[in-house]
Amino acid sequence: MHVPALSLVTFILLGHFVAATPAPDPGLISLEPVLDVLRGIGNTPPPKIIWTPDPSPECAAINQGELQCCQGTLAGDLPIIQFLAAVYGYTLNPNDVNGILCNENLDTCPGVKVCCQVTALNPLLSLYCQDYK
Repeated sequence: MHVPALSLVTFILLGHFVAATPAPDPGLISLEPVLDVLRGIGNTPPPKIIWTPDPSPECAAINQGELQCCQGTLAGDLPIIQFLAAVYGYTLNPNDVNGILCNENLDTCPGVKVCCQVTALNPLLSLYCQDYK
């Protein structure tokens, strides 16, 4: 089999340029611009697609969320809340109130009643909550 001289020269030159290309320095790659955009997501209400599928009439005037009975509420700036929300892909506003250990058992609620816009993480967390009355 005969390889044309032009193809052989091209192959050798291409190999030389590829081999001479330096690998990118890992220190020069920055994800900070992307992370800044993602961090800003929590500063607005949650996207409609993740809102609770069962809004409560009691919460219509508050935040159009679902009425939940939570064992406690935690601020969005607590490290454990930020970690758990990040595991599920949420970025929270530090001023958010979030319910922990929440359910719909309102008749015998031993905790705090809150209206929460995101209940997909129940029973562990309910996000973007506001006090009910």
